Amino acid sequence: MFERKVLLNVATVLFLVSTAIMLFEGISRAAFDSSSFWAEESVRYLMVWAFFLTLGIAGSAGNHIRTELLVERLSPRLRSCCHVASSLVGILFCGLLFFASLPQVHRYYTMGMMTESNLDLPLWLLFLVMPLGALLFLAYYLRCLVIALKGGDPFGNGQITGSQL
Repeated sequence: MFERKVLLNVATVLFLVSTAIMLFEGISRAAFDSSSFWAEESVRYLMVWAFFLTLGIAGSAGNHIRTELLVERLSPRLRSCCHVASSLVGILFCGLLFFASLPQVHRYYTMGMMTESNLDLPLWLLFLVMPLGALLFLAYYLRCLVIALKGGDPFGNGQITGSQL
């Protein structure tokens, strides 16, 4: 519920703001032969934040890529094992992403690095979305694992709801 009501709205606003900045920059370049140094950088960070905030939501909504050719031809028992294995690999990936991003955020924080443009935003704050997104993605795969251990298909029906847990 939090994901859909808060995170999806925040990510949508970030995406819309980045789109507005891109349009502003394009019009400014074409019509006034003027460019804002901060525009490209702000769009980059807004898009990255929007992306990482929606990783888990996209999975819960069934919007991740799924290859079913092999899995559909397996017996129910083997299919269930594949769902558990896929969930465990997803958990491993999210854990690696989380723990790999922490040193980077810490390094930016201790060095006091700021953005290149005149925005002067601390880089650690901008890169904080990586461990945050990894945790949100991890929550998705943990829900998938619970459903898979109960014998369900966490990736097939398109949406993970609270009733499946």
